[in-house]
Amino acid sequence: MLLDDKETQDSGYSLNWETTDARIKELKSFLLEAPQKMDPQRLEFLMQVYEECKGEPIVVIRAKLLERLLTQKNIFLDGNPIVGTMTGIRAGVYAYPEWQVNWIKDEIDMVKMSSLGEVSIPKETEDLLKSVYKQWKGRTTYDRANTLYKEIYGENAELLVKSGWLYPVNDNSTGSGACNYEKVLQKGISGILKEIEEHMQALPKKACNISKLEFYRACKIALGAIVAYAHRYADLAEATAAAESDPKAKAELLEIAAVCRRVPEFPARNFREAVQAFWFTHLAIEIEQAGCGTSPGRYGQYMYPFYKKDMDAGTLTRDQALILLKFQWVKHLEIAVYQGAAYTLALSGHTGQTISLGGYTAEGDDASTELEELLMDTQIAMKNIQPTLALFYHPKMSQAYLDKAIDVIRGGTGQPQLMNANVAIQRSLVRFASRGVTLDEARTSPVIFGCVGTGMAGKGSYVTFEGQPNLPKIVELTLNDGYDPHIKKQLFPPVGKPETFATFEDLYQAYLKHMAHGFLVQRRISDLGNMTREEVVPSIFRSCVIDGCLEKGLYEEQGGPLYAQSLCITTGGMDAANSLYAIKHLVYDTKQLTWAQLLDALKVNFEGHEDIRTMCYEAPKHGNDYPEVDAFVRRMMRDIEKIYRDSGTDFFDYEAHMDPFSLSFHNYFAPMTGALPNGRKKGVALTDASVSAMPGTDVEGVTALLKSAAQAIDTTRNNCNHLNVKFLPSALEGPAGARNLLTLVKTYFDLGGSHVQFNCVSSDTLREAQAHPENYKDLVVRVAGFSAYFTRLDKGVQNEIIKRTQYAATM
Repeated sequence: MLLDDKETQDSGYSLNWETTDARIKELKSFLLEAPQKMDPQRLEFLMQVYEECKGEPIVVIRAKLLERLLTQKNIFLDGNPIVGTMTGIRAGVYAYPEWQVNWIKDEIDMVKMSSLGEVSIPKETEDLLKSVYKQWKGRTTYDRANTLYKEIYGENAELLVKSGWLYPVNDNSTGSGACNYEKVLQKGISGILKEIEEHMQALPKKACNISKLEFYRACKIALGAIVAYAHRYADLAEATAAAESDPKAKAELLEIAAVCRRVPEFPARNFREAVQAFWFTHLAIEIEQAGCGTSPGRYGQYMYPFYKKDMDAGTLTRDQALILLKFQWVKHLEIAVYQGAAYTLALSGHTGQTISLGGYTAEGDDASTELEELLMDTQIAMKNIQPTLALFYHPKMSQAYLDKAIDVIRGGTGQPQLMNANVAIQRSLVRFASRGVTLDEARTSPVIFGCVGTGMAGKGSYVTFEGQPNLPKIVELTLNDGYDPHIKKQLFPPVGKPETFATFEDLYQAYLKHMAHGFLVQRRISDLGNMTREEVVPSIFRSCVIDGCLEKGLYEEQGGPLYAQSLCITTGGMDAANSLYAIKHLVYDTKQLTWAQLLDALKVNFEGHEDIRTMCYEAPKHGNDYPEVDAFVRRMMRDIEKIYRDSGTDFFDYEAHMDPFSLSFHNYFAPMTGALPNGRKKGVALTDASVSAMPGTDVEGVTALLKSAAQAIDTTRNNCNHLNVKFLPSALEGPAGARNLLTLVKTYFDLGGSHVQFNCVSSDTLREAQAHPENYKDLVVRVAGFSAYFTRLDKGVQNEIIKRTQYAATM
């Protein structure tokens, strides 16, 4: 229900519809062609605010930093009627050195890449960065966690990173949540401020509540800044309109001004205001703490009442709504951040702005809306990498709705990814049972938090980050008895040399012992890292729009959200399983290889041992519906998941759940992970996703791949799984292609599969794009739980996507 509003509402829209197509094309073309440039203003304000606010609580300092940005950063109009940009320049990029500054010292002369390509840093900004380095070195979340680890445990946590076991913990700003955008649309910032006043008045007069009081004080600063930011755009639009002679352009500018005077301060009254209110909210979250995973959630659900109201009133047409959404799509594409080379390799520029479609109502009926179909039409027209679409499939969806999804997939952008809504509901009921989750919540709240992991819309986020471990690294450590050939150090305690194990079971138990130690040290460093997030970089505005934080008087990093959850991206599970099974098959079962032969070949990266590498590559692999292999994969992943849970609760003392997927960590870890018994050479990207087949080894067809993938990982105990499939475009042509693909998806989900996504592009096209990138600037591919412009990806990721098995038919 929309809130009643006593003010008179305009009866129509004043956009200059005749010029919109050309403007949308120009805006997107500019982003794809112009080099990204680092905007120095955030760095300047960071240094100023921290100097001026010495002695203030950290929550107030962070709120005042956001206030300084929103009230003083440059703003401009660029022809998009949806206003507000992350930085003060077009195609601008911010840096967030509070998390990690090593890249400033070590990478200042390197080529820097973000979501849309290379990032340039002007000389004056380089000089500013050097000053920021001096101010922040030793104070960042990353530095603080490593210092504490050394003091408490007497070891160097950075060795865990340099070895390739873990990605640096908390070295980059983070998103990973779907905030309660509906709250802003329905109540306005003014309504949230009123709520805060009520919480402040209700605080008991005890000394222990001073931290809650300061938190509420910080929230008021941040919320007031967002209103001021909107009013700045109203002023700018009015001033620009005064000098405009074209009556249509003037009317549009005055409409922008009127909208920005209204929202997000007050509740939105129509679709136009709702789009702008949403964007200001989303943008404020990104400006405060840009990072992968600030997802709009069930946009097509909470925006639908505004759309339907205007459609019913005749003040908006479907085509006009589509134009507004195209303009919004451009805004999402503008979001970018630079946080160092490791971050670039691990995430490939992914900003995680995932819109979740479909799913259920509280009553268990289909929740799909006409607006969601319009979102899919927007993606067909725009072919954007952001926002990315995720469809929560269930059997009650209409055929027309599913056909529209197939049309998007055929477009070749790898969207929408398909999620099993029934599995997501079961997962929520399991994961949040101790916190009293209801069936209604479990049905209506599942959304994607960034990539493929699911969470509760508006009520939770990935608050704690747990190191993103590399599972096949433990295979390498097991084969070297805890010694790491990459850093040439004894990384883990020895448990026995592999050639001394009489049976495969003995070797496997040694692997699990090393895994247990790996998760022990991972949990130690991640807990310290999450403590430093609370100490250094609390999220103030984001806490205002996640249910639970204001009610508890706790910000996000303190555990404020109702359904806070941890994130432990576990990469390379199928490489680990395939490697262990190859040892079982070649060394123990068939005795085709001796331990000495295998270890010698691995030690030299298979150089001069191509015959052994071929044997390893051709050993039975996951993804072929081989019962014995599938049983082993299932056993290994369950054992690892249990070891992870047994290593301790998460940072907020809830049962921990792994997130098996890859982003681009499979490429990031490649140079640090030695040759493996599955036939992979050192430096080659690990297997993508979490239940995909090693490229080229799924030889029994796509149905066999899906049968293996569906049973590889417990889809309810873990927070996700992740499957990539690549089809030739011809496989999806015509009604038969669409029908067969839907049958394949339904079968996979009936078997318990959680997630699947499709690339619809040939390897020949990708090779051509790799050789001639200038001709394929807008070629979009699916990497992991996200899409990317192929020519802007690291070559290691490009090669991995090219090598994925391409299917010529869906059945």
